[in-house]
Amino acid sequence: MRYAAASLARNLVAGLRVALFLPVSRLAFRVDLTQLLLLFVVSALLDMARDALRVGPDRVFSLLGAGSEFFSAGVLLAIAALIALAFRQRRIALSLPVIVLASLPAVQVALELPSALAFALPPREERILGDVLLVWAVVVLIRCAALVLDVRRGRRIVAALASGLLLATPIWFSPALSPNDPWFVPAPQEQDGVNAGAEPVLATQAFLLDQLLGKLEDERPGVTDLYFVGFAPYGTQDVFRKDVEAARDVMDERWGTKGRSIVLVNNPQTLLTAPFATITNLRETLNEIGATLDPDNDVVMVYLASHGTRDFKLAAAQPPLTLVPLTPAGLRQMLDDAQIKWRIVVVSACFSGGYIAPLQDDQTIVITAARSDRISFGCGDRSDATFFGEAFFQQGLATTDTLEAAFDIAKKRVDERERAAGYAPPSEPQIWVGPAMAEKLKTLRKKGQGGGVTARARLPDTPAQPVRYRSAR
Repeated sequence: MRYAAASLARNLVAGLRVALFLPVSRLAFRVDLTQLLLLFVVSALLDMARDALRVGPDRVFSLLGAGSEFFSAGVLLAIAALIALAFRQRRIALSLPVIVLASLPAVQVALELPSALAFALPPREERILGDVLLVWAVVVLIRCAALVLDVRRGRRIVAALASGLLLATPIWFSPALSPNDPWFVPAPQEQDGVNAGAEPVLATQAFLLDQLLGKLEDERPGVTDLYFVGFAPYGTQDVFRKDVEAARDVMDERWGTKGRSIVLVNNPQTLLTAPFATITNLRETLNEIGATLDPDNDVVMVYLASHGTRDFKLAAAQPPLTLVPLTPAGLRQMLDDAQIKWRIVVVSACFSGGYIAPLQDDQTIVITAARSDRISFGCGDRSDATFFGEAFFQQGLATTDTLEAAFDIAKKRVDERERAAGYAPPSEPQIWVGPAMAEKLKTLRKKGQGGGVTARARLPDTPAQPVRYRSAR
C-alpha cells in the first residue's frame, strides 16, 4: 500500500511537469493497473469537488455522476487501445492512460477558471480565456502521446500530433454524446412526502389552473396587449422551472405582461403551487387566453423549455404520471383552435429548429435555441437556466427594446459560452419572422424601465436564417 501511494505521488508530480511543459521522461512514471485505478479515482474526486462547488452548500449526492466517469474512462481506454494497435506497441494501451490521467488534474482545475471568473470578465475575455485553456489541454494530450510513442524521429511529431488530437476528440464530442450527470445536485425542497400522483396533489391541481386563469386581466380596447405562457414539462430537472420563471419575471417587469402571464411547470417543488405542464393544461390555457384577448390586436408569446428529441418532440416528465410530449404540429393546432392570430413562439430545446416550418405563417415569429439538426446546451442540473433561455430573456429582452436586438444578443452570447466550454457542434439559434408580424410588432410597446419604446423585428430576406473527457465538462 505504501508503495502504491508513493507511486501515485510520483505519477502526479510527473504529470504536473507534463502539464507545465517542464522536462520529464517516460521513466518518471510508474505504470501498472493499480496506478491506472488510483488515477481514475483521483480524477473522479476532482470532479466531485468541482460539482460540489458549482451546486453550493444546499446539495445532495447523486450516483448518476458515476455514469459520466465510467463513460470517460471507457473512451480513454478505447482510444489508447486504438493508438496501441495503430503503432503496434501494446504497452501503450496501459502507459498512455496512466500518463494522461496523471497530467489531467492541473487541466481539470484550470478549466474551471472561466466560470469562476465569469463575474469579473467581460464575455469576450471569458471566451478568449476558455479558448486558451482548451488549446493548452490539447497540447498537453499531444505531449502525453509524444512521451509514450516509440517511432522514428522523422515520424514522431506527426504521430504525436495525430494521437494527441485523437485523445482530444471527447473534449468536443462527448458533451453531445455522453452522459453528463453531476455528482451533486440541488437538494429538493420537502413536499411533505407527496408526489404528483398523491390525492392531495391531484385535488389541488383540479382548481389551480382555473384559479390562475380566472386572474388573467382582460384585454384593453385600443391597446396591443402581450400575453405570456411559459411551459416547462420536464420535471426531473430543476433548470427548466427556473428558466421559465425567470423568463416570466423579465416579461412581467419589462414587457408589460404582469396580470397576463401564466407558467405551467412540472417539478417536485411546485406540485401544490403551479399547474402541471401537460398538453391538456396548455390547451385550456391557450383557449382561455384566446377567449380573453382581441384576436385582431393582441399578441401571445409561448415559451417552451425542455429536452428535445430528433423528431422534434418536447420531452415531458412528472413521475409517476405518464405524460404526452408536445409536438410542433400539436402546438400549431392548439393555437389555431384558440383562434390566436398573432404569435411569438420561443423554444429552448435540442433540435428545436424543427418547430419553425410547422409554425410558419404571416402572423408568427418562431425563435429557437438550435438548428433542427443540432442540440442546445445548458440544461444540466447545475444550471440555473438554459444557455439560450438566459441569453434571450435575462440578457436580451431584459436590456434591449426590440426582439431583433434580443435575439442578436442571445445568438452571440450562446456562441461565446459554447466556445468557452468547448461544446461542439454549435447550436446555432434560429429566427423566422412572418412579414405581417414584423409590421404588427410596431404597435407593441415595451413597458417598464424606459417604457414606450417600440418593439421591432427584422423582416427576413430568406426563411429561417441561423441567425469528455470529464475535464471538459
